[in-house]
Amino acid sequence: MADRGRGRGRGRGGGGPGGGAGPARGGGPPSVSSAGTGGGGAGRGAGRGGGAQRGGGPPSVSSAGTGGTGGRGAPRGGGPDRGGGRGAGPGRGRGGGGGGGGGGPLVAGVAATGGVSIANSVVPIGCKRPSYATFGVPVDVIVNCFRADVPTGMIYHYDTILPEDKTLPPRATVHIIRQMQEQNRTIFTKRGCYDGRKNLYSVVKYSFGQNAQFEVTEPDRKNPWRVRIQFAAEINPASTERYIQGQMSYDERISTTLNACNVAIRMQPIQDNPFNARSFFTRNEFKDMGRGLELWRGYFQSVRPVIGKMVINLDISSAAFYKSGPLIKLCLELLGRSPEADPTPFLSASRMDARARKDLLKLIRNLKVKTIRGTVYGIKDIPDRGADSLMFKKDDGSLTSVQAYMSQIYGKRLRYPGLICVQVTQKASYPIELCEVTPGQFYRRTLTPEHTKHMVEFSTLRPDERLRNIRNGLQVLRYGNSSYLQDFGINVDVNPMTIKGRILPPPALEYGKKQVIQPRDGQWNMRGKQLFKPEKISGCAILIYDRRFGQDREAHLKRSLFDVAQMLGITGMPPDPPVMRKDATGSQYWLHLRDVAMHHKSIKGNMPNLVVVVLPDMAEDVYLRIKNAGDIRIGVATQCLRSFKCGKGNEQYYVNVCLKINAKLGGINVIPKPDNVRFLTDRAIPTIVIGADVEHPGPGNMTRPSHAAVVGSIDMDASKYVATSRAQPCRREMIDDLADMVAHVLNKYMQYRKEVEKNPNPAPRRILFYRDGISEGQFKECKDYEVKQIYKACDRIGIPRPKLTFVVVGKRHHIRFFPQNNANADRSGNAPAGLVVDRDITSPVEYDFYLQSHGGLLGTSRSAHYNVLVDENNFMPDE
Repeated sequence: MADRGRGRGRGRGGGGPGGGAGPARGGGPPSVSSAGTGGGGAGRGAGRGGGAQRGGGPPSVSSAGTGGTGGRGAPRGGGPDRGGGRGAGPGRGRGGGGGGGGGGPLVAGVAATGGVSIANSVVPIGCKRPSYATFGVPVDVIVNCFRADVPTGMIYHYDTILPEDKTLPPRATVHIIRQMQEQNRTIFTKRGCYDGRKNLYSVVKYSFGQNAQFEVTEPDRKNPWRVRIQFAAEINPASTERYIQGQMSYDERISTTLNACNVAIRMQPIQDNPFNARSFFTRNEFKDMGRGLELWRGYFQSVRPVIGKMVINLDISSAAFYKSGPLIKLCLELLGRSPEADPTPFLSASRMDARARKDLLKLIRNLKVKTIRGTVYGIKDIPDRGADSLMFKKDDGSLTSVQAYMSQIYGKRLRYPGLICVQVTQKASYPIELCEVTPGQFYRRTLTPEHTKHMVEFSTLRPDERLRNIRNGLQVLRYGNSSYLQDFGINVDVNPMTIKGRILPPPALEYGKKQVIQPRDGQWNMRGKQLFKPEKISGCAILIYDRRFGQDREAHLKRSLFDVAQMLGITGMPPDPPVMRKDATGSQYWLHLRDVAMHHKSIKGNMPNLVVVVLPDMAEDVYLRIKNAGDIRIGVATQCLRSFKCGKGNEQYYVNVCLKINAKLGGINVIPKPDNVRFLTDRAIPTIVIGADVEHPGPGNMTRPSHAAVVGSIDMDASKYVATSRAQPCRREMIDDLADMVAHVLNKYMQYRKEVEKNPNPAPRRILFYRDGISEGQFKECKDYEVKQIYKACDRIGIPRPKLTFVVVGKRHHIRFFPQNNANADRSGNAPAGLVVDRDITSPVEYDFYLQSHGGLLGTSRSAHYNVLVDENNFMPDE
């Protein structure tokens, strides 16, 4: 487990100074981090090992800039990709990617921003971009975005209403609307693009006027579908063209145009492939996960307005699907059995009690199966009787069993008549051996830890492999052959964009005894270094749950902890701590922690402040209970280790372990060298760094609460953090108790500054607030609500309102950067740590940028996307 809840490396927040923890992934409370410059500003973890081994990178606010490129350039000028103008990158003449003049002052009523000029009349949702940055080493990178034309003709928006739309899945409604258009070709002279819910977009206005109702017939359906269509709006895409040129604020017309384009680009691939909101999937690449599931490779696509152009963001995605084929085999796999096993012991109605049927039904409810009749139904229930004893009335009123009916009507003699049946309608049930699972059905429930491991492995692609898959995806998407895109006038470039980025120099890190390290490629070596402020261990005990963890491994664990703790300057780690062994069974794990603590006291005379817990493989449930017991019930720091790793771990492994231990005990591992981050360490303007996030329950769960967490720095070096968390209504993204939580963090900040740092004026004058987990559509709500809550917290504790910079940090995006050649790549094949991109693919008017603050390890690195919603501190991009 390596203590995932407390310090999983490079949490979702990415790149902020410090690296506070969000809600503990395992369900435990957020941890107190003492990360230096690694980890995430609003992340779910304190960086790898408390932010001291990998993932450093510069603080997050230091990555925009003051430069800029020149004006619009020659329209559709020469150069590669029809590029030209004064910008050096590819493009259609609107400035391209690099070069040009410096940022400079406002010119002729607009802000000179390179590529486009933002009109003074434009009102952004967050902050208007002040200028562009120039600091750092210029570098060309490939991005998974493809230029696309903005439609030029009018777009007509219609609302479509199906009476049964609340129960029909999007795949079915897409089919119905397609049939409606094919059966009424004199009206639908140009096929409209339908989103599967209620929106239909067309490039022509249909002749029926304001509204109409159509009946859609299908051969295997007795009654026709009734579809009502109503005209909603006429949209001029010229407003979107003005927006990407920085001459217009974002409004409903732009949103509708982009929605129409998003629907248009997906119409062709979703005709024959399973799809969700923004991705579709094929079985061309798949992996068997076991337990009746398999992973399919898919393609994510999204239209985005960026500086001076519209692009399609294309990426690889993955999803879990039920295996198709005989339902009887799927049920066996879902129960953990071989699909070729004799089903009698596991699926006989007489051997399955109510609980077993209920558990199986949870896994297959609403699963589409094709019956012996050739009709596809969704599974509703599992009756308590097998086919040989499940009786029903025939049309003539006589009683018969399902088994007898199948033999009389279909001539099918059941091989396993005692097995369960599945109920598919109010009156109809079929034997499971006569049902086939139809292909392409998503598995929407929470994946098990083993399935999650398969998902991670399947989704992890090296950068060159990922880019190759993305290029190959264009052949599947067939943009050039899509009649829908041709009707809309959307032409898509076949080559991904090459854009300008910059590599920022990493800040120097200061360890104990004024030892300074300069990170390289997002990592550094701590050999011979002591922690900045090592904490004392007043007592340590070891709790072992793995029976296979022998005496030799136990000795290795003790020796390694003692040697590495001494090397790092951590005092008090005993060479031979008391050990207790327990079985990983039952549920009273807090009693185990209590027992090992009392065992320590009986030997050493005092209670320990640290318990090292050795867990067997795949012990997620034990880990969760240990964290709950240590953090909530007992109040002792716990460090969980996987037995197969700690039993043979090298020095580097135990350095990471001790970094986490020191952070949990209240020590400080490392700080950024103060003169590298003046905006953080300026004693004249004391600054607090706060991060916030909300964690939601798994897919489909609407009863469990969401959990909000806030972390904040309390020292002048922004390297020591405290945390607080609250439960709130399920799936609510805005933090209800943010004022109370921020007030708690501010009080802790002032208490530490006053009592430990002996500062008579402990109140902060500047707040850097990093918010994770907010989608672009929630920016306005977040700005309107949460910013007020922060001010409310300051008023509540009676301090002057500090100047606030509020930044949303997003990692759930699909923008990926690839080095143009091996010379510009790190050892993992990714773009180097410190890559910042604030041109070409950023917002036309908002103040945003992408920062890849960590070095790559496995797969393709994901940058953090920073959106500045409030900036009362007036930071310039290069700051």
